[in-house]
Amino acid sequence: MAHGGIGVSTSKVDAARLLLGVEAACSEAEIRAAYRMLLLRTHPDINSKADATERTMALTSAYLLLTSLVVDPAPAAAAQQEEPAAEQGRRRAPKKEEEIEILLLGDLTISVAAPASETLMLLIDMAHELGEISYLDPSAGLLEIVIEFVEEPTSSVLLSMQGRGNATTEVFCSVEPLSGGISPPADAVARLLHRTLIHAESP
Repeated sequence: MAHGGIGVSTSKVDAARLLLGVEAACSEAEIRAAYRMLLLRTHPDINSKADATERTMALTSAYLLLTSLVVDPAPAAAAQQEEPAAEQGRRRAPKKEEEIEILLLGDLTISVAAPASETLMLLIDMAHELGEISYLDPSAGLLEIVIEFVEEPTSSVLLSMQGRGNATTEVFCSVEPLSGGISPPADAVARLLHRTLIHAESP
């Protein structure tokens, strides 16, 4: 079958769904949730097995493939032609997820109105948009991202999470250059993270 002008075999799509453990009619949110959960088990910084890197890459490829199909209007239109009108109406008006409040506190701290486990999932989504995850330790609340900045040195951005009693999580940001020179201003990086987090959280 073809999607968005690119040929994707049915077997490849089926294999991706099997790898993530999702159904054919699953939503993008369900695909993302499955990917996040599996990533926390297979990432090389957590899993010491020899194939951890290979499995993580396979999960990411499956995630990207399936989410690209969800947003493609062609298969959605084809599926709607075979559905009753009432079912089509339900698909066109999905229930909107409740938005999570994300605030920038001071210059280097972001407040997320969610528990640390959910905040970590948002940070992982954000990391995939900005660069590559180089270190992940959920138990310590640490996530390191390597970001290639424009006209600035490639840098390591370390995020540390601290849960609060009011069910919010504060994320502290620190920046270190990896290729010499002066690191990008940490407050500017925190603003970038804040904007990207809001985008990652949006349904």
